Amino acid sequence: MKLNTKLVSSLIKVFPDSVNGDSISYATALQNEPFSFQVAYKSEEDDVEVRPLYVRIESDLDDRLITQYKVANVPVIRADHKCADDNFERKTPGIYPDVLLKRQTNPEIVKNGPNWSPWVEKDEEQKLRTVRDAFQTLWFTVNENGEEIKPGKYDIKIKFFTSISNSFVGEETLRLEIIDAKLPKQSLIYTSWFHCDSLADTYGVEVFSDRFFEIMRSFVSEATKTGMNMILLPAFTPPLDTGIGNERKTVQLVSVDVKDGKYSFDFSLMKKYIELCQDCGMENFEHNHFFTQWGAKHAPKIMATVDGEYKRIFGWDTDSISEEYATFLKAYLQEFKKFLKQMNLEKNIMFHISDEPDADCISYYENAQKVVGEEIKDYMCGDALSHYEYYERGCTKKPIVIVDSEEMDKFVNNCEDYWVYYTGNQLKCGSSNRIIQTPSARNRVIGLQMYVGAAKGFLHWGYNYYYDIISQGMFNPMLNPCGYNQLAGASYVVYPDIRGFAVPSLRMKVFYEGINDYRALQVLESLIGRNETLKFIEKTVGKVDYKYCPTNKELFEFRQKLNQKILEYI
Repeated sequence: MKLNTKLVSSLIKVFPDSVNGDSISYATALQNEPFSFQVAYKSEEDDVEVRPLYVRIESDLDDRLITQYKVANVPVIRADHKCADDNFERKTPGIYPDVLLKRQTNPEIVKNGPNWSPWVEKDEEQKLRTVRDAFQTLWFTVNENGEEIKPGKYDIKIKFFTSISNSFVGEETLRLEIIDAKLPKQSLIYTSWFHCDSLADTYGVEVFSDRFFEIMRSFVSEATKTGMNMILLPAFTPPLDTGIGNERKTVQLVSVDVKDGKYSFDFSLMKKYIELCQDCGMENFEHNHFFTQWGAKHAPKIMATVDGEYKRIFGWDTDSISEEYATFLKAYLQEFKKFLKQMNLEKNIMFHISDEPDADCISYYENAQKVVGEEIKDYMCGDALSHYEYYERGCTKKPIVIVDSEEMDKFVNNCEDYWVYYTGNQLKCGSSNRIIQTPSARNRVIGLQMYVGAAKGFLHWGYNYYYDIISQGMFNPMLNPCGYNQLAGASYVVYPDIRGFAVPSLRMKVFYEGINDYRALQVLESLIGRNETLKFIEKTVGKVDYKYCPTNKELFEFRQKLNQKILEYI
């Protein structure tokens, strides 16, 4: 049997018909840093179309430090976008790599299969078979949980065997040098909105039921594993992606009771939700928006038991300057702040007014901000808004700016505390993005961009949003990754397994590598200062702004040069 193999970086997207990237044999990483690479393989036999395989990993590293995934492809039917730039992997419909199906690392090899495949990996669900003239890929992550590995050079051999004769058919080796430095604790706040209704609808379970929380635990755990440290807290149903006059499924953590016109609140369900998230490693929470999206003109849907009757008390029919709603919010926030103190979360909560208010909605936003401003003035508060006038007029202290904003330079030069975000449509002028068709460097570069621009956080609107526009209709992203507005991967970075487990994407791991680039730059800054670190960046790759878009090779080499620079000063 002839096996063609190639070891490449995590930034290379391997298609069945090509591996568009150079082989690597050596790389460096910090002691507590996850490091990923891939091995592409295909059969070169002319007479046999399919051959069963298994893989063994040989390394001085402990087996438990090496996680293995099988890369699966998804069908992208809309690959080109009107007015988009040319920085795409491809612009043609086809199957694209994105799903990471976890495999065991070095399971027992037993002889109990049929005569055409007698040697098998015991209890392994993701079997390997070569396909003639079509590449497949294995993804390996070293130190996925960020433990401290002793500095040194470690060879990692990926050896392939045929399951027919149990004979060796090929191998690739990576020498990974762990340098004597550690990433600092992640200071960058990263949130990707967690949609409880989407999770419940995908699996057909009741919101906040025992089964819901079982499934949620898997999804939150995958999020924290790749750097997400803030999660949306649906005290009331988030007023996001909802058509005017329509409602999304109720996902309200706070129980509201109204008797004789007076409000009382029960936070016991919210406490359960928070404690589950904390148990999964989540540290920060963002309260749902107090007013509707794209203008702050109305109240979100809020349910309550009024004199014994459960019903909606606020919603699209509630004007944002309603005195009744203002009274409710004041009563609620006073009790919620007591709850925050009990949970020791006063420094780990973020409030939102309204998402993406337009330029002509500033008066509505200002009025909405005044309704809650006094109550939340001592807390973190910010919104996705990209018009500098909102910041200039003092509407917000923490603007969250879209990466291709025409006013980005104003925020960078004048705002000490800003975040960035993108939606999936930012496809011009090299803007960072993580839809499926874009190169991985375009995803990962956001870490370098945020460091240079001194951004403090990143927000994305879809961690697990499996609805189409305005929450109409549902889709299975493994079968229809373009389900949201034909933007492949724009609304999610994790896939739902049929059994209730979250399946990571290649994109979410690459994004985490960008966060770790940010942290590695902080290591260098601690050694030589920020100014010298910025000089190093400019000397190495040139000017970096939110339009800087390196190739996969350039970004991989930059990170290796950064590690070498760190080595010079430790």
